[in-house]
Amino acid sequence: MAQGYPLRFAFVGAGWIARTVWIPLLREMGAEVVSIVDPAPSALAESREILPQVRTAQTLSVGALDKCDVAFICSPNAFHFQHALFALEQGLHVVVEKPACFRIADADSLINASLDAGRGILVTSASSHRRDTAEMLAITRDGTLGSPFCVDASWRRGAGIPRPGSWFTREETAIGGCGADLGWHLLEVALGLLNYPLVTAALSRQVRPGLAPERVLAAWFGDASDCSDAPMDVDSQLFACLQTASGPLVRLTTAWASHQATDETSIALFASAGEMTLHSIFGFSTMGSGLHRLTLLKDGVSQELPCNEDKMAPYRGFVRAMVDYLRTPELCADPRTQSIHRQLRSLASAMAFLYPDAHIRSRIMAEAV
Repeated sequence: MAQGYPLRFAFVGAGWIARTVWIPLLREMGAEVVSIVDPAPSALAESREILPQVRTAQTLSVGALDKCDVAFICSPNAFHFQHALFALEQGLHVVVEKPACFRIADADSLINASLDAGRGILVTSASSHRRDTAEMLAITRDGTLGSPFCVDASWRRGAGIPRPGSWFTREETAIGGCGADLGWHLLEVALGLLNYPLVTAALSRQVRPGLAPERVLAAWFGDASDCSDAPMDVDSQLFACLQTASGPLVRLTTAWASHQATDETSIALFASAGEMTLHSIFGFSTMGSGLHRLTLLKDGVSQELPCNEDKMAPYRGFVRAMVDYLRTPELCADPRTQSIHRQLRSLASAMAFLYPDAHIRSRIMAEAV
């Protein structure tokens, strides 16, 4: 891949996030989407509407990745690890939609495969490309708040169950529900504030609703299902306390459906010299309260910090950083690579405690690939 040549992408999975977010942003950056793989004919048809010349396939193969530089994995969660590993073994860079994997061993396998191939392995990370979370990280790193004790991270929707009846709400294919979905975004920020330590222990409670009542469907979602009576066997709420190897705790709360009137994301850092709290809404929900505030608290004095931004800005920021990174010569020696690998291992260690049986589902689905 010569410098100056546009990166050529294969998308493995052509769902809503691929078609409405990642593909348009990549095209803005001058990247080329060459191939799309998805078992659903309807998804391939919708993809051809926006990319008439794209090559399509219903199964992942060597041929489907031919003449591509990067594989962007947007398949169901249970397939992420196997699809990413396959693409790395074919010599492609890989970008994986969250959650990338559910075990440190799988994270290490992806890292080792990327190093062997001399290619990059990235996980989508829009949450840490927000202006407000970047400000939180800068304040934490410059020592303003002293030593961290605990991070409280919460993302609760009032009515936000996505696509009932789809792979998203079935344990067989999704592995986890709101904890794997919203929780990964929160942990990307919370563990990042602590420099991505490994999680060594956890207590957690999953709430599984059985059926998805119509009142709590994500009506604002781009391709939301109307299957209000579809069974759900993943968590619609999750509560957890994670112990990190470096000492601080991370308290995690997520909900696709709750008694709240509006949706809200909040992240609070408690430290020896002060506290910092963000109140906002992540993602694409239109059901937020409108509250957007980042507050620094020291010695009883509260200071408001600027934090407003467009909803698409974090996603655009990630794509720019991704393209810049993947175009770097001698990628494995780049200083960013070690940080990226640390992030992947940290997040995988958290998922391993939140979903301890995930390896069973991953193995079953791997055998089906």
